[in-house]
Amino acid sequence: MKKTLLLTTALIGNLLILGSVQAQTTITGEMKIAYKSSDGFGTAATNSGFTSEKQINIANKGKLNNGLDYAAGFSVEMEGDPAGTGYTDAGEGNYFNIISGNTTVTLGMDHILNGDYAIVPRAGAPMNEEIAGIGGVATTSVRSGTRTALQYSQSLGDNNESMGLGVIQTIPSVGRLAVNFVPKTDDAAKIADTTTPSANGKSGYSAFFVGDLGVKGLQVALEQAVNEKNAAEVTDQKVTAFGASYTMGDFSFGAERQKFTDTSKAETETTEFGLTYKISNNASAGIGTIKTEGKNVAGADVANSEEIKYLQIGYNLGGYTAQVSVIDVDNVGFTSTQDSKAYVFKLATKF
Repeated sequence: MKKTLLLTTALIGNLLILGSVQAQTTITGEMKIAYKSSDGFGTAATNSGFTSEKQINIANKGKLNNGLDYAAGFSVEMEGDPAGTGYTDAGEGNYFNIISGNTTVTLGMDHILNGDYAIVPRAGAPMNEEIAGIGGVATTSVRSGTRTALQYSQSLGDNNESMGLGVIQTIPSVGRLAVNFVPKTDDAAKIADTTTPSANGKSGYSAFFVGDLGVKGLQVALEQAVNEKNAAEVTDQKVTAFGASYTMGDFSFGAERQKFTDTSKAETETTEFGLTYKISNNASAGIGTIKTEGKNVAGADVANSEEIKYLQIGYNLGGYTAQVSVIDVDNVGFTSTQDSKAYVFKLATKF
């Protein structure tokens, strides 16, 4: 048995070496460091301090023996950890792609086109990065089906961070369409290859389109994602979103609407508007507003709507980009006594 294993390993190694003659491997990365400050709710103290994120991306592409193109890769993300023990996410951008012309078949996670796409133009980082945990209250992962604290999330209900099988189709002069099937939404492929995964889980699927429809300056995005309910849940988790942006000269403006139903049958509907202005080749400024309204599990309207207003300024320094964001949030979590302001200064670089 041991000899067979050794022989098999040797054969696989030789095959990979022979098959990589036409391959090209690239290593890229990025690093972001920010100073953030947000007002606490009521008498709670202001939260402030530094945050960081570092990411390494390894990508390989080439041709298969049958003439088809392929691509494969993964990322390792290292984020700050309040416990001080360090945090590494190896579930970033794992994928195997087989490519034939305008069609890509992909097996992976956190890679296929998905609802984390920002169709509304911004002059800085996505709001997800800037205000998660605003007011000092941690926000429950939206992918778990329920939320606490902040109700808004750009990637609400998305299942792209689970391992799935998908197809991406490029439609010339129109855009790209992606469909994805996830056998188990709680399967992030983080089980070691020497371990048998759990049988628990539920399936999900999604469809996403983004493109200009042949109109210069236009971008349109459409999304539908469903995670099927399990025995303990009331309904399937669903998200439907659509939006568009248009660039005319130095101005870009856009809007997006997103409707989300969680597994308890509670609903949120978020509408965002954004406008950016290109001050110079290196500088831009943007403003925006995000309003989220809700319904409880009985279908009744929630009394207060959550409202976010933001101003962002971005500047390209060449090797670095600098961003300043000023954010005002009212009624966090639909609670009238939970208002907060956040200030973010961020430096970022790619290599």
